[in-house]
Amino acid sequence: MAAGRFKKSPWYLIPVLVILAIPLSLNYWPAPPQRAPNIVIILVDDLGYGDVRANFSSSKIATPHIDQLAQQGMRFTDAHSGTAVCSPTRYGVLTGQHFSRQDWGLISQQLWSSLIDENRLTVGDFLKANGYHTGAFGKWHLGQTFYDENGRPAGPGATTDWSRPITGGPLDRGFDVFYGVLFTQAHGLQALVSNGLVTEVPSEIVNGIPKAESYEPVDATPAVTQAALDYIDWNTQERPDEPFFLYYATPAIHDPMVPTREFIGKSDIGLYGDFVMQTDADVGRILAKLDEDGLRDNTLIIFTSDNGSHGMAGVGSLMEFPPGSVTARYGHRMNGDWRGLKGSLWEGGHRVPFIASWPGHIAPGSIDNNLIVLEDLMATFAAILSVELPSGSAEDSYNILPYLTGAHTGPPIRDYAVLSTFNGEPVVRKGKWVMAYFLGSGEQFRKNLEPEPDGPTGQLYDLQADPGQTTNLWSTHPEVVAELTALHEAHIARGSSFGIER
Repeated sequence: MAAGRFKKSPWYLIPVLVILAIPLSLNYWPAPPQRAPNIVIILVDDLGYGDVRANFSSSKIATPHIDQLAQQGMRFTDAHSGTAVCSPTRYGVLTGQHFSRQDWGLISQQLWSSLIDENRLTVGDFLKANGYHTGAFGKWHLGQTFYDENGRPAGPGATTDWSRPITGGPLDRGFDVFYGVLFTQAHGLQALVSNGLVTEVPSEIVNGIPKAESYEPVDATPAVTQAALDYIDWNTQERPDEPFFLYYATPAIHDPMVPTREFIGKSDIGLYGDFVMQTDADVGRILAKLDEDGLRDNTLIIFTSDNGSHGMAGVGSLMEFPPGSVTARYGHRMNGDWRGLKGSLWEGGHRVPFIASWPGHIAPGSIDNNLIVLEDLMATFAAILSVELPSGSAEDSYNILPYLTGAHTGPPIRDYAVLSTFNGEPVVRKGKWVMAYFLGSGEQFRKNLEPEPDGPTGQLYDLQADPGQTTNLWSTHPEVVAELTALHEAHIARGSSFGIER
């Protein structure tokens, strides 16, 4: 039985590493209300807004389980990842702080150090302090530290001492258990990690990456999905009256496109569509498990993506399968009608699927058109528990619980958002306006453009009149550019979003 597996596995019951530095004493928070809801975040890697048929009726990929979740809960049409690329967005999801408040260069150091400071409060820390068991399954991609045979900090490589637990990873950042991949299914380290140790010691270096002999990228998604299902069972059987937090961050659908044999050929969109259909099926398995264990009625489920889709149609070189090739080959618009790809300043880079389900609290089949950002999750969870977040935490997280319950009246909860491109360039959104300080897309594989003499030096779009962002209004609306520039400068200087006094 699943519970037996967890019971025999110490890493599922107690952390390998003890969190020594939580920002404030655990006594800061009062006890949560009786039987707080379980919280499940399903964070898909690189899934586009248009990949979900509930969002985009012209989608050429069937997503019946995700669509069903939307019918059972609330679908947001103006939800955004904090950044148009994975690691900084994940930072925002787990801390409630936008990564632009950190040194962007830290991203390049995540092979050997954590992107989350040890004194930074995370969602996991907060929920653990309020009675939750916390489990992370799937892709971490927020950094950690390995050690060589002499005990010196290092990244994964030929000299790594694999018997030494990593530090600064999930177990040091708020999670009781972790099982998954530390980077992607094929980059950084090709091995599964259980808490702080690899499940199989890498025996070779392939293209500079340590690889366990039996590990294949195609196996990562099924393995972590099964572990997440087992985690639900374990909580049901071993902690029946206590809440849990499941952070299920899928390795799919990040490149390489590696659907399992069962799903190859299922779609008409090649490996990309097959991988999306596998992901949809895995979402269905999570939902079915919650139903099977009688947990659905007291579980808040958040389904979303870490950024827009890159749209690479297959496995191979960038020349053969460049970003956007899914549309070119199959006519499938991964990001719907929104312009741009993963990494972009344009809406397709960061407007993401967002579905919330919580029976009895969120009206089935409801739609919300308000602006939200994934950083808003932390303050929302605190509001659900009626617990105040401490000072110096979640500085960019707004409580969107009133949206979820339908209780909101008056002006928008979030009046504006500061987002980021792949390289960290700011994108300022307020009302119908969106602005960036450069020309070009901001995407990973494209250079930004040089301004022409007497031409615009940045971009300004009216999303209401021009949702496709085809007409740059930078030169014709200098007053809006000035307003948004002042807003952005004050936002940075302030150290937190406006209206947040933590």
